[in-house]
Amino acid sequence: MKRIIIGCLLLLTLSLGMMGCSTKQTGNTSELPLLLRYTDDTNHQEQLVQVAWDTKTGTMKIDTTPLLTFSNHATQKDFWVVLQLWAGLFPKPHGHVSNTAIYWNGTDAVTLFTTENNINVQENGLKANVVHVADGAICNQYYNMTNCYATPDKLYVFEQGEASSTVYEYSPTKVTKMTVDGYVMGIGTKNNVTYILSATSTKTGHSLVIHTTNGNGATVDKEVANSQREESYSLWSDAGGWATFANDAFYSNGVKVSSVNSTPRLEFVQSIVDAYKTIANATTLEPFSGSYPSPTFYEYNGYTIAIGSTFSEDEITIAVFKNDKLQAFALVTDINKSDATITTYDATGKKISSYNIKTPVQVIVPQG
Repeated sequence: MKRIIIGCLLLLTLSLGMMGCSTKQTGNTSELPLLLRYTDDTNHQEQLVQVAWDTKTGTMKIDTTPLLTFSNHATQKDFWVVLQLWAGLFPKPHGHVSNTAIYWNGTDAVTLFTTENNINVQENGLKANVVHVADGAICNQYYNMTNCYATPDKLYVFEQGEASSTVYEYSPTKVTKMTVDGYVMGIGTKNNVTYILSATSTKTGHSLVIHTTNGNGATVDKEVANSQREESYSLWSDAGGWATFANDAFYSNGVKVSSVNSTPRLEFVQSIVDAYKTIANATTLEPFSGSYPSPTFYEYNGYTIAIGSTFSEDEITIAVFKNDKLQAFALVTDINKSDATITTYDATGKKISSYNIKTPVQVIVPQG
């Protein structure tokens, strides 16, 4: 199925949550913590509710008491804009506004990157470390796919340009700005090394480059093998626009750039493409009628988690992969109604369990 990533104005990915009044890990490697995110426009606040999903049994434990509540007086002009479907799908955009992005790795603390003045935080099992961010670059997002990348103490934002792009690094004490050659598609960090994936023009067309920066500021550029092509990566259906960093690779739809710390190479991943087909065949929802971006990929507990809309504007997919092979998935449907159902499936697409929930504005998985 052809996919094209096109920019849209939405909030940075929010990574949170686990079930109950504590986020302590259980030691069960098949348990994936999720968080349902809700916004309360009347009371100017956001709430995070925990979910624990056992991906082997297909069972879920869904809490109803918020784990964390924080104030939100955002407007359309704030640092982050609306959580909504891509405007190209609907004549009138709908959704909610937020000015806070969150990093969470599955423990009992999160980092809130926010432009909210005098933010009010109510902790109910999840501690919050607040980093105030000055207004600057816009975080764009379609569900979870985003031009921003959060770590425990830093937030990276990239503004794309064909010839060169700008990358902002926000920390508790300063903002660092740098220019990178090419059309930046994604950012990732590991072991104090920052990786930036960009698409550049060549004499014969376009190719991908990994810009690697270590803790001392030294930068090395490496061309990605097998990435040379004639058309621009900003419109390429299999890897265009944005990519996300997980398990030492940049993922976008059915391709990945692997071995970023040695000899990077662009690979087509047939098992992920086959997984999208299995997921799409699990329901009778109407498929996308136009362009849509890749889901976001996260690294957690040795798994790769894909989250976002994979086949329809009426659903959110949470898919669990091990070595790029589908292990289980869950679907939230219909997200365009006030009440929704979250349904779990095994790797073959067999339905296991269903749960009724209030429709969240976003479903979040942890990083780490």
